[in-house]
Amino acid sequence: MLMSTTPTLDPTTVDALLSWRLVVAGRLVRTMADARLDTQAGGAPALGALLRLADDDGISQAELARRQRVESPSMCRMIDRLEREGLVARERDLSDRRVIRVRITPEGRVAAEAGRDAVSDLEARAFATLSNDERQTLANLLGRVLDGLPETGATP
Repeated sequence: MLMSTTPTLDPTTVDALLSWRLVVAGRLVRTMADARLDTQAGGAPALGALLRLADDDGISQAELARRQRVESPSMCRMIDRLEREGLVARERDLSDRRVIRVRITPEGRVAAEAGRDAVSDLEARAFATLSNDERQTLANLLGRVLDGLPETGATP
């Protein structure tokens, strides 16, 4: 391991910066996810959207982008790809034609479940050094960090 397991929180060293540790951990987990999920459910970037639709089918494209914390154009391209692969379908909202709803297809549900299994395995491997209590604490802390950040990472 290249960095100490207990940060000193000394902002004068790069290795002690929490933001640096978060970025590196995120990049390494993302690399694992990309390798594991490349051919499943539209790939790692689209799997989150597909899993959200499996849990909450028919939400608007705009709401899906908000929940995934990505810009609307990025979500549009992601939905385009998932639609081409037959995993989702778009439809206009009957009460407000400006709203586009995204529905998961039966093929999308199969892909989402395969992706969910792969993510479960990935999570177990990525966080194997943490106890269940530590995982819960990390999830709670990261949730608070996310709550305090702008939705798409733009400078407030």
